[in-house]
Amino acid sequence: MPIVNTPLGDIRGQAYKNGLVFRGIRYAEAPVGERRFQPPQPVAAWADVYDATDFGASAPQPEMPVSEDSLQLPKEPTDEDCLFLNVYTPSTDGRRRPVLFWIHGGGYIVGSGRAYDGSVFVEEHDVVVVTVNYRMGALGFMHVGHLEPALQSSVNNGILDQICALEWTRDNIAAFGGDPDNVLIFGESAGGTSTAMLLGCPRAEGLFHKAIVHSPHVDLIHIEDGGAEFTDRCIRRLGGDPETDGMETLRKATVDELNGLVFPDFSDPKAFQAPALSVRTASNVTFSPAIDGVLIPAPVADTIRSRGTGNVPIIGGGCRHEGTLFPEALGFKPDGGEFTEDEASAMFSAAGVDPSQALIAYETLAPGSTPHEKLVYALTDTMFRNSMVRILDALADSGGRCWSWMCTWETDLAKLKATHAMDLMFLWDWAEGDLPGMSAFAGTDAPNDLGHAMREYWVSFAQSGVPRAEGEPDWPEYETNNRAVLLLDAERRVVDDFDGEIRRLWF
Repeated sequence: MPIVNTPLGDIRGQAYKNGLVFRGIRYAEAPVGERRFQPPQPVAAWADVYDATDFGASAPQPEMPVSEDSLQLPKEPTDEDCLFLNVYTPSTDGRRRPVLFWIHGGGYIVGSGRAYDGSVFVEEHDVVVVTVNYRMGALGFMHVGHLEPALQSSVNNGILDQICALEWTRDNIAAFGGDPDNVLIFGESAGGTSTAMLLGCPRAEGLFHKAIVHSPHVDLIHIEDGGAEFTDRCIRRLGGDPETDGMETLRKATVDELNGLVFPDFSDPKAFQAPALSVRTASNVTFSPAIDGVLIPAPVADTIRSRGTGNVPIIGGGCRHEGTLFPEALGFKPDGGEFTEDEASAMFSAAGVDPSQALIAYETLAPGSTPHEKLVYALTDTMFRNSMVRILDALADSGGRCWSWMCTWETDLAKLKATHAMDLMFLWDWAEGDLPGMSAFAGTDAPNDLGHAMREYWVSFAQSGVPRAEGEPDWPEYETNNRAVLLLDAERRVVDDFDGEIRRLWF
């Protein structure tokens, strides 16, 4: 078995496919006991050989209901002691390879690094892949700064975990054949938002050198806008009193009790939100990152814009019909029926757009769709695409370099079309892989060359800062005067201002 010598001590891994893998490496001390809700503490050095032949526990997470058209990753062992990462490498030969640092998604409540097998990149390209766990739910994204002022950034503890893992990568990845001066961060959904958060985090500057953002939702609100009230409601659900024993209640709560807080408390009238297009407000705060004024000083796009040409190069994109995975995000009618045209118009108006123009724009996207379906398609924009446009525009306007893509491959599973996370089916080879809950998600006749093309674009960007792939279209930079987008489908092609009528509706 291979053993590498790092500044922290020796680590034992194992041969894996055409390379090596080191699983379950602790990058921070266990965030348990008095360390619950505290920032991560870097792991201390050790004397014996660290056994990295098995994954570490994933972060605590609730068991979510599933259906045939939901993403179904395998169940994993979980524990509050969860701050581990995994390294996939072709060799520990001292070469300095680009490092691809992946941040998983899952709505800040589920997921882990172990579901992403970095060997799919290592077998095709000369790169090192790091996948990471971070705290989620109440443990990773609950604001307790109003209870303990020293914990003002607790709402972003999951982001602090990622920064700690990036610092570990900077200090140790050379022993695994990686280049600490060429680190690409990338992630999808909650991981894409995390990637964008790191772009908007001055403390993270210098820890990475390129970024690929998949489907972010970074229209963040400030913790003062409902964060304390949400935490106080959680404390009361746990039987405590935020005025007298709030932190004691949170520290004594079991993991299962904290996991239960991700589900609505239907005894609380505030758990019932009026139907809406999933725009973040003080009334719908949950476990997610926020502008804390310390770690994250301002909206991400504002920080990017103010940094100007000092930004790292970015690729950003998502999937064309992401909202089809989240119809429940609209809320539900008491009669269980679909929203009418009048109701859809009211929801578009409440979201700040002209309802008649919105209905026309989404009819162009999906001819013959019902008003209810148009609302579901609009979730793509309010939850993900609008955030991505703000980031790309901020970078392009400030003189930075960026590229845009959109996955348009449509599955024939249910009515999902090019739904949220469809890009992962190809990037991580899930459409061809052995994950039973994933392999069918891309539908029948999924293009088996799309994943190869994506990985080549992604890796060339990691290597050189410019995305290229042999035999694939030249990918022009994104500029606000043309908004070039690479469409990822059975056939790749570049289109200017794709679905522009919808973008113009919102901007």
